Amino acid sequence: MDNSNVNDNAQWGIVELMGHKVVAGKVSKSEMLGKPLLRVDVPQTSAFPEFTQFYGETAIYCITFVSEDVARLTAEQAKVNPVSVYAPDLVTKKYFDETVKEYQERLQRLRALPGPSDEEEEGIGHKISDLFDDDDEEGEQQ
Repeated sequence: MDNSNVNDNAQWGIVELMGHKVVAGKVSKSEMLGKPLLRVDVPQTSAFPEFTQFYGETAIYCITFVSEDVARLTAEQAKVNPVSVYAPDLVTKKYFDETVKEYQERLQRLRALPGPSDEEEEGIGHKISDLFDDDDEEGEQQ
């Protein structure tokens, strides 16, 4: 952690943020882009290296000042990932086509199932086959 810009009034604390996120570390006041921010220098954990994050006042739900030991223990338990990047798993065209074919076959098997008897139909209100019919009836009604 680069503590060169940390305010002399920095204290160890646990910060609860909107979205049920909890970070713990050395807490100090900072300013960026003309706005006051809360700076949290999170110590190294068994999962992640030390890092610094800044939070705006509207994101902060609660700050509890604690001893260094308690803050370090909380940081270790929370194991906050400093960077979360969403990268969807991509599939090949071949895998996609195979999956589509598999689901089309499943639909055909479902459509081939017998519908309920007339007595059951009155109580159910819909036949299974109605759920899978094409939109032919809708087109005819228009």
